[in-house]
Amino acid sequence: MVEDLSPRRLLILEAATAVLAREGGRGLTHRAVDREAGLPEGSSSAYFRSRASLVSALGELVAARLAKDVADLGAALARRPDDHDGAVEATASLVTTWLARPQDLMARFELTLMAMRDPELAARLEAWRIDLVGIVERVLRERRTGSLAVDADVLVAAFEGLLLTALRRPPGDREEFARAGIEQLLEIQPHDAPD
Repeated sequence: MVEDLSPRRLLILEAATAVLAREGGRGLTHRAVDREAGLPEGSSSAYFRSRASLVSALGELVAARLAKDVADLGAALARRPDDHDGAVEATASLVTTWLARPQDLMARFELTLMAMRDPELAARLEAWRIDLVGIVERVLRERRTGSLAVDADVLVAAFEGLLLTALRRPPGDREEFARAGIEQLLEIQPHDAPD
């Protein structure tokens, strides 16, 4: 867990996040992380012996942060099950927080791509996504009658696409774009219940 990391390990992983966001998976090296962290060369490899162990620890950090954010959102939505505007606001608030830390989001997307070729990393990142899909599914069922118009997994994928597209916009336009997208996604209506 994040709170169990020593200050030095956290510094290294924060630097790795910045490197990954800026340079992509190929640029994530111990040397680049040491430079980013302002540490003597060889420092990060003393804590994370291999590139695989560095990537694994970074995946764990990103997944833990996302899991906490998702759990907090789920708790906020559970307190207001009939408040559509509150759901939009709580979701927009989380997305705004994520967009304010673009390097974290970019690193997350890079890790997602890397996970397509790394089953261990994929398993770490999938755990938080399963939680998120579960929360979305629960919220959809609490707010709607009849069968759902959209699968929760598909809605999460749509949010991921929304975040990725928002990141491609100028920083000043990201929040407004994301908020409009969230409002549209959360307006999805259910199919009529079968007779």
